[in-house]
Amino acid sequence: MTVKLKGFRTTKRMLHDVEAFLRSTKPMEGIVEDVAEEIQKKTARAADYKNKPFEPYSPDYAKKKKTTHVDLRLSGRMLSSMRTKVINANHGRVFIKPAGYPKTRAKTDMVANIHTTGTGKQPQREFLNISKSAMAKIHRKNYDNPIMKILGRRK
Repeated sequence: MTVKLKGFRTTKRMLHDVEAFLRSTKPMEGIVEDVAEEIQKKTARAADYKNKPFEPYSPDYAKKKKTTHVDLRLSGRMLSSMRTKVINANHGRVFIKPAGYPKTRAKTDMVANIHTTGTGKQPQREFLNISKSAMAKIHRKNYDNPIMKILGRRK
């Protein structure tokens, strides 16, 4: 009896393509960009990563700044300093780039950390994070769906 497999080359090619895709930094590039975009969207809606509204400004600070809307965009410097970096195929970062200002002004990364942690008198406004469900959606978009496409199936 002779047994001959058909389609083995196709399967081998698909597995090679999946392996090359997983070694590539392209999926991580998409992930860090999507995470940064999600952070920007939630922050613009004045919500933390859990979709809870930001703590309001103190009455004195709101009066001084002439606004009660807390979306962390008052000056525009902190969120415009957000950067992404791909370390390797499995590791990426979304961060606030340290930008020094004149000595009387704080650095943007320090201000972001104060908001995120609620240091001192500052209420916690945890914006520089992402929920598990949002991360799962981003993972699906940048890893699972492209792999399924390589394998010839759409998800």
